[in-house]
Amino acid sequence: MSSSESPYGVLPIDIVIQILARLPVYSLFRCRSVCKLWNRLPFEKHFVDLYFRIGPKDPILLLEFPESSAFLSVDRFRGVSAFSLGFLNDKVKIRASCNGLLCCSSVRNRGVYYVCNPVTREFRVLPRARERPLTRCQPEYEATLVGLAFDPVSWKFNVVLAGFHRFFGHRPHGEFVSLVFDSETNSWSRSVSLMHDEFTHMNRCQVVFSCGFLHWLTHSCSYVLAFDLKSGVWGKILLPDEVLTTRSGSRVYLLELEGSVSVVQITEVWMSIWVLRNHDTEQWTLVDRVHLRCISVFAASIFPVSQSRDVVFMATQKKILIYNLKGKVWKEVYGANGTVTYPLWFSAYGFRSTLFPCHL
Repeated sequence: MSSSESPYGVLPIDIVIQILARLPVYSLFRCRSVCKLWNRLPFEKHFVDLYFRIGPKDPILLLEFPESSAFLSVDRFRGVSAFSLGFLNDKVKIRASCNGLLCCSSVRNRGVYYVCNPVTREFRVLPRARERPLTRCQPEYEATLVGLAFDPVSWKFNVVLAGFHRFFGHRPHGEFVSLVFDSETNSWSRSVSLMHDEFTHMNRCQVVFSCGFLHWLTHSCSYVLAFDLKSGVWGKILLPDEVLTTRSGSRVYLLELEGSVSVVQITEVWMSIWVLRNHDTEQWTLVDRVHLRCISVFAASIFPVSQSRDVVFMATQKKILIYNLKGKVWKEVYGANGTVTYPLWFSAYGFRSTLFPCHL
């Protein structure tokens, strides 16, 4: 289309779409009132895919305050703003995040899970994993691990609930039960494995989807536990040799780095960032090493919760810090006032705004 034929003056419509696809999501939705085309654009498949490829990739941190059921959004450009999941009409807890979608569990109705996109306010209520009455059997209602995997190519998603089976009044034994929800069939599948791993709270919250696998770090910090969504089989990926030999006296965390599995190790004065370059050969690469002298007062109690190529979000008991990897600068972006029942790292989740639907 020539510029004279374009209803937008000198700019062809293709160029206009390219510009819109680079806007922050809140600016994009403000532009919907311009015309009918712009109003429907965020819901058309070609634009949704384009926005994911070339749109802003800056991470956002979602903070959940369990005592008040409130949420905050922390953005390095927009600062701190209120964040709401009120469109679900339920009191919920965030359990996992992947490619702009959230998996939430109902607080009032145990066993009810939602997958939603808080940007478009679309959501899907998952069928119950089972219809039998509530018992003390995991993972149906209190899963040890909850994972969300959304494929941006097929627009298909999976939810994984996994936990150790136990009979009423007995300690959990080695049967690790995995329930997998498939958005295409709208049904759950079940598999049982023998496993004896333990998980901390941070291990449970930090789950990464990459290469068709969901990944968790175990309490021992010896390897990454990987669940193959196609075969339903659990596997292990060894951590980098340097991490294994120095893990005594250090802390290790699992994060995503632009679609890849990443491990962050914190020692007394250093933070090392590793990326799994080859999933098949388990090849790790050290991408950055950061000295913590500028925040030495927080070094013993700071936790990495989200990252990109440019920044790392870190959480303490009452503060959220951002480290700019290029500028080598630390910045405090949020500080909680008064007494905090739960530390901020206890319920902080990385998030990226996308336009993907979840109701297909």
